[in-house]
Amino acid sequence: MSKPTPILILSDAPTAPTGLGRITRDLAIRIAEQMPDTFRVATLGYGGAGSRSLPFQQYFIYDMQDWVVKNLPDVWRDFAGAEKGILLCIWDASRLLWLSQPETYCRDPKLKEFLATKPFELWTYSAIDATGPNDKLSVLLREVFKGFDRILAYSEWSARIIERTLGDGKTIPSLPHGIDTSVFRPIWREKARKKFGESMFGDSKFTLPDSALVIGIVATNQKRKDWGTAIEAAALLAKTHDIRLWIHTDTPEREWSLSALLYDYDLQNKTVLQHGNVLSDEQMKWGYSACDVTWGIGLGEGFGYPIFESMACGVPCIHGNYAGAAEYIPKIPGAPALKIKPMAYRMEGHFGCVRPVYHAQQWADATEQVISVIWSISVPPEIDWNNLWPRFQEWLSEGIHA
Repeated sequence: MSKPTPILILSDAPTAPTGLGRITRDLAIRIAEQMPDTFRVATLGYGGAGSRSLPFQQYFIYDMQDWVVKNLPDVWRDFAGAEKGILLCIWDASRLLWLSQPETYCRDPKLKEFLATKPFELWTYSAIDATGPNDKLSVLLREVFKGFDRILAYSEWSARIIERTLGDGKTIPSLPHGIDTSVFRPIWREKARKKFGESMFGDSKFTLPDSALVIGIVATNQKRKDWGTAIEAAALLAKTHDIRLWIHTDTPEREWSLSALLYDYDLQNKTVLQHGNVLSDEQMKWGYSACDVTWGIGLGEGFGYPIFESMACGVPCIHGNYAGAAEYIPKIPGAPALKIKPMAYRMEGHFGCVRPVYHAQQWADATEQVISVIWSISVPPEIDWNNLWPRFQEWLSEGIHA
């Protein structure tokens, strides 16, 4: 009987307060628990801290200079020894040029020498959150994807973009990430609002008014999350509604100063701003369920975990009609659109990505439409981990036996 194959997942740490961290956690748990005879699992992740409750070994990235993981050789030797294995990347492809094409782009001598030994097959689970002209990625990103041994796209949209970029006629499979619908499920809104303070803050005296329009925004503090437009849109709605914002982010002061934005738009006293510590899935469920609507504010959302979480809790999520995650927002007959069409596009960054541009009034108008309808909404059945995991298991097994 053959030994389990070492599989190291390179991503955000499984306890990091990011979507990548949550996806890493969910996949690593299932691989470790459901495929122990096939794989021996570990993670190498950025951010977060270790957790003894997770059923796999965890390593951490402390030096992210130019996204070069300088401790990868030591981690692989500690985890796999001299065994061949798999490095599964769940990161933005733009971070991985040094790994997929080390001969040309890896600048660290020790790491370059290690990668030349090819101790693992290089797999990727990739979300594409922006494109170049003609729905193709840049030449540099084409080089990234050419260096992978196996590619799994996050959405059909992502798969089409990668196929068009590579131009080799090969079909790229796609799978979304999953949601645990036994945890993320609808809670009666009035009950959720009464429980909100106790669940989030351990303070049963903190409640959300029944009459308030509660908008949830769960997103990291990055340039490609349009916090400026979101806060301006909330201020527009505050002219005619008693609004409350529930904001859950990793840090309030980084690419955007959320405290300054809230102060400038006079929303600081109408906002519950949570950051830093990761809330449990149970707490997040109560947060979503207390909302009337949530906003997906990514300027092209790759994985978009909060979109699924919100819908699984029965709360509509307004999102830009762009990039992979929008593909999974269901169309409800007779209901207003949940997807906003961009008013323009702009080019961004070294990789020539196209990003959408929205106006704050678009978000305010869409919200007015959404709250005028009584919703019965849920995620598509294929997003439930119970239905989705066998398809992941099949993709992983095919790679081992290829």
